[in-house]
Amino acid sequence: MNLASSLGLLFWERILPILLLVALGYSFQRRMRIDASTLNRVNLYLFVPSLTLSRLAETPLSVGIIGTVAVAVLLNTLFLWFVSWIVARGMNWSPTTQATVTLGSMLGNSGNYGLPLIELVLGRQFVGFQALVLALNNVLTFTVGIWLLARSQLSISEATKRVLSMPLIYAVLFGILLSATQTSLPKPFLVSLRYLGDGLIPVALVTLGVQLAEQFEFRNGIALSVAAFLRLIASPLSMFAIVHLLGIQPELGRVLILGASVPTAVNTALLAIEFGVNPSLASAIVMVTTLLSPITVTVTAFLVTQ
Repeated sequence: MNLASSLGLLFWERILPILLLVALGYSFQRRMRIDASTLNRVNLYLFVPSLTLSRLAETPLSVGIIGTVAVAVLLNTLFLWFVSWIVARGMNWSPTTQATVTLGSMLGNSGNYGLPLIELVLGRQFVGFQALVLALNNVLTFTVGIWLLARSQLSISEATKRVLSMPLIYAVLFGILLSATQTSLPKPFLVSLRYLGDGLIPVALVTLGVQLAEQFEFRNGIALSVAAFLRLIASPLSMFAIVHLLGIQPELGRVLILGASVPTAVNTALLAIEFGVNPSLASAIVMVTTLLSPITVTVTAFLVTQ
């Protein structure tokens, strides 16, 4: 089978199902106009924590693996921040444009897009690793993200309260404890968590489509292009270099590289809208990276599965 056929098959079997569910959510929102924020809360407070806790509890994780994932994610984030800062200085962007592009490039959609992607492409057994990446990205979103977009409006204590209000944080900590000590949850609880977690893939992808259907405008094409390039191309390339630099084992390395290729997190737009900082640019970055991701993610998925 040649390269084009392999890429086409990978797109048809693994990537297209994701896009169809996103498109379904987009069309549904255009016709029905449902409350997107409530649907998003169902994901954040029920499905994502349940999937994270159940997968972590079933995935043996050592302290070394946890530390490796944290170091890799942070190094990749710092690289994207540094490059976006250099470009912003060279282009003489305003602080708000710089902050929006920085967040758009740093924060990938590790939950709604990343978790289903890892499960569909690499397998259910690797979702626990991606759950760690999701947890770290959420901490970055609700600390660095809030600081960059609203440092004049929120105190450190208020930002901390936002982080601590997310059940995902506690699901990750409890899941890591169970995994590290090889302790099992009582079967009724584990089965219930599995049921909820299994609902994440369809509901999260439909939710992503619903959120993308919200109004946005295309402005500042240069900033938009820079953010898309950093998020979809520079991020997985940077993670590839980090994986090899740190000598990370191949299985974990594939998860990190593929997870780094996901489009911009919808939370980037939600924070920008909430604090009134370039909401049109933030929403456009989310939309464009999501629309372009089938191409870049398919190529990345093909490379990591060889």
